[in-house]
Amino acid sequence: MYTNSAAIFRGDIAGVVEQAKDYEAGLIGTAVMPILDVPVRAGQYPSFVLKEGQLLKSDVKNRAAYSAYARGTRAFNQDTYLALEYGYEESVDDTVTLDVARFFDAETMAAKLAKRKLLLAHELRVAAKIFDNSTFTATNSGTAYTTANLATFDVGADVQEATDRLLAKGESVTNLSVIIPYPVWTRIRASTKFQNRLRGAGISSDTILNASTQAAAEVFGVSQVLIGRASYDTAPEGVAFAAGNVWANTFIWVGSVTQASAGFFGGGAGFTLNWSEYGPAIGVSTYREEAIKSNIVRASHFVAEKVVNANAGQLITTQYS
Repeated sequence: MYTNSAAIFRGDIAGVVEQAKDYEAGLIGTAVMPILDVPVRAGQYPSFVLKEGQLLKSDVKNRAAYSAYARGTRAFNQDTYLALEYGYEESVDDTVTLDVARFFDAETMAAKLAKRKLLLAHELRVAAKIFDNSTFTATNSGTAYTTANLATFDVGADVQEATDRLLAKGESVTNLSVIIPYPVWTRIRASTKFQNRLRGAGISSDTILNASTQAAAEVFGVSQVLIGRASYDTAPEGVAFAAGNVWANTFIWVGSVTQASAGFFGGGAGFTLNWSEYGPAIGVSTYREEAIKSNIVRASHFVAEKVVNANAGQLITTQYS
């Protein structure tokens, strides 16, 4: 027990929680928009202005003696971000701590629960940024992804067409990711044309219905396939639980996801900007609330989910129903 009412960063708890990765099960937000540390809460960064297809122009010319080389000019805009604080707390009553001590550490469990809440909220914000057809160009699938069309819709062709659209914009397609909502993924695995593509890639017939994301990435010709499995309670406070998908069945996203170490111009569509002066990507702290004889465990961060290159992704409208 401790008596300090000021919040104290708990690296010991945070470390244990970080090793217990089950709290992240089904979440892909930090894979889609990797965490990139920034030194200030609100800031500007240069945005390289490049028109669609500009890098595809063949405007290099032979230089005659005493003449100038072909030359272009590039404009830089200033884009901005503002990190906001998000957090969640769990209270741990002294009697609970003592009662469960022989089974598990109550504060560590509370930290896991608080961190899961924080990551789910982050997942919702990332999904809203990525599955946004006002940011990324959306094109209808060749055939609607309905159960009636299981024999005819072709996700492989749709992904290839999205890849071709990225290539036509001058974007790199050597390290693409595909994001698929879980219900759509389930239907895709049951579709005839996807199964035929797996057979063509030498995938065993016994495993086709349970095809892995690695197998899908192979037949799509991309680096990775990420499945949005997370669900959340869509009901208002005080109303009966109603499950909803974080990643709506409306879209599949095809685009560039890069490591945070590559920075703003590393080729990715977006990042989770973490104000590092405030703390780590998810910090865990504790403080005492004597009035309720409890230790309070808090998970929090200061972040902004930011799309830095809208040309780096394409949406496929699945027409799922």
